[in-house]
Amino acid sequence: MNSFPWRTAFRIGWREARAAKSKFLFVILSVAAGVGAITGVRGFSEAFRGMLLREARTLMAADLSVRMFEMPDPAQSAAMKALEQKGIVRTWITETVSMMSARNLLDPLLVSVKAVQPALYPFYGQIRLSTGGTLRDKLTPDAVVVSADLLLRLDASIGDTIRLGESDYRIAAIVTMEPDRMTGSLNVGPRVMLSREGLDRSKIMAPGSRASQRFLFKLPSAGPGVETVRAELRRVFPSALIADFRQTHPLITRGLNRATTFLSLVSLISLIVGALGIATAVHSHLRQRMDS
Repeated sequence: MNSFPWRTAFRIGWREARAAKSKFLFVILSVAAGVGAITGVRGFSEAFRGMLLREARTLMAADLSVRMFEMPDPAQSAAMKALEQKGIVRTWITETVSMMSARNLLDPLLVSVKAVQPALYPFYGQIRLSTGGTLRDKLTPDAVVVSADLLLRLDASIGDTIRLGESDYRIAAIVTMEPDRMTGSLNVGPRVMLSREGLDRSKIMAPGSRASQRFLFKLPSAGPGVETVRAELRRVFPSALIADFRQTHPLITRGLNRATTFLSLVSLISLIVGALGIATAVHSHLRQRMDS
């Protein structure tokens, strides 16, 4: 008894669908397009987040990072030294801005300065240079590597000399890839990268200078986990910004969330428009059947 109306409804629906194939095909395609668009946007968002997580170590160039705008005190330095006894490798990066000059430059130019330890940096990913070779080979105390836009601004070439602070430096190469550029700070001008010895030669780090001190850590394959080391670093550096590779960069995450929201809204609008089209098609079909 209960199944009879359903069989009857199915038989009537099938007969109507065969009588107006194009209209019912339009209904099916409208629903499929709307649902597929919403599902596709969410799938794209999740796939992109998964890609970021797979490449997260490269984007950070480390497993963990500690960023602060002051030099570590003796107790903090001792705590980082103690971590090395557990097989954890550490490297130190200083980022600041400074004015530089060159022979072809009438006015000083604001540049983004990054001092690294070439023998260790980066832990993940690689710095690619236009001339080949490695940072360890290029970053001697009197040499720098720079971004391509700096050479354009200076109308200079590799081998020319720039002046930073109180010292002159030879341009050894152009940086074509810098894995952690987006996770850095104070990126307000063309990049000038030099060794820590080169930074000391420049004497631009005077007392009161605004600079970001970033410490990168690489964990051993068999040893303390990310959560354990992060908790220890949080205890040692209560006011520092501590991040691990599982956290994507805030700007990337914010941009992805905005793009996902926008595309989801567009998909929802397309679904609503499709629903209006379905209603119009059904109404037209019923009017035709009633008139006939």
